[in-house]
Amino acid sequence: MCAGYMTFGDTAQCNILLNYHPHDVLALLGRWATACSTLFGFPLVFNGAREGFKNAAMALDQPSISDPKNHVKLVVVMLSCACMLAILVDDIKVIVGYSGAVLGSLLVYICPPILYANILKRYFGPESLEYKRGRRNLILVPFGTSIAVVGVIVNYRQNYGLDSSSSVEGG
Repeated sequence: MCAGYMTFGDTAQCNILLNYHPHDVLALLGRWATACSTLFGFPLVFNGAREGFKNAAMALDQPSISDPKNHVKLVVVMLSCACMLAILVDDIKVIVGYSGAVLGSLLVYICPPILYANILKRYFGPESLEYKRGRRNLILVPFGTSIAVVGVIVNYRQNYGLDSSSSVEGG
């Protein structure tokens, strides 16, 4: 990516391979390599995402999602969401920006304290000292939510030209 940006500068597109001529042999090989990587890597990533989603649902006391009879429904819903997102969004930087803002906050600040508190509650009981101490970590949830909201707002402003740093002030 850095080499592509150094080659094309500020005119670089989000997908660096789109900057090269359509008949450039090396760019064509790069496009094929990217397609193969996506084609063969997607099932591995999707399987991990599905299993992670099912495990998180179990930890959050939603065992029906992990029920084997709901496997096909879960896969269809997840694939439908992924396909609709791919159809509706032309630029990958939009997805990367929002997923970084939301999922980063979710994985760092929101999910761990919720899962930890639920595990303590299940293992030690709702009246135990361990659970009561572990619930203190839930203070990170509103903090993580606010960080995610700020990230989404910043991404929205940058993607739709509302970023104040890019506007020229008259004087």
